[in-house]
Amino acid sequence: MPEPSFLGGRFPPHRILSGWLGAAGSARVLAYALASEARFAPTRLAHEGTGRLETLTRLSAVLKDLGAFARPLRRRALALQAELEADFGMAHTPPNSTQMELVAHGDGAFYRPHTDTFTGDQYTPGGRRRLTMVYYFHREPRRFTGGRLRLFDLGGGQTIDVEPVHDSLLVFPSTARHEVERVSCPDGAFADGRFAVNIWLCG
Repeated sequence: MPEPSFLGGRFPPHRILSGWLGAAGSARVLAYALASEARFAPTRLAHEGTGRLETLTRLSAVLKDLGAFARPLRRRALALQAELEADFGMAHTPPNSTQMELVAHGDGAFYRPHTDTFTGDQYTPGGRRRLTMVYYFHREPRRFTGGRLRLFDLGGGQTIDVEPVHDSLLVFPSTARHEVERVSCPDGAFADGRFAVNIWLCG
């Protein structure tokens, strides 16, 4: 039997903000995602400066172009930075870039345990991810099950599961190990899946 870790049960800090965009805002983002279905592409992982498919590690679809939503979402995210850094005990670092993507998780989609610091398919030096923000939205009533984000404790043996509640924002340090639970959406319709905007504040 392995020795118990003194880090067991110590979880990375995280916060959940309900109603982050409100009913009208979340409806507009959802409408944009559904209208853009044909532009989503399979997600890729970083590999020697390029992106490659790793379907045993991550299965989902991504859209990098957030259109007119990019600027206001970036502004709202940056407005939270100082408060979140203080809450998480992080030193303030002026952001040098912000990365965003819109991700759709349909039937069978998942993401194995990972950290966000070097997983992006477009990671560039000088853009180290510090804060991860995940904004959840979907059709209501919810037509999928699963898809919880699982945060691991610092010892790696215990977890906290966060439900993908519509119009909520989950925030945690990008160094935190986490995974996305497999999604079940039996009818397979794109519109019935789990949607999220991933935002990374880098510095």
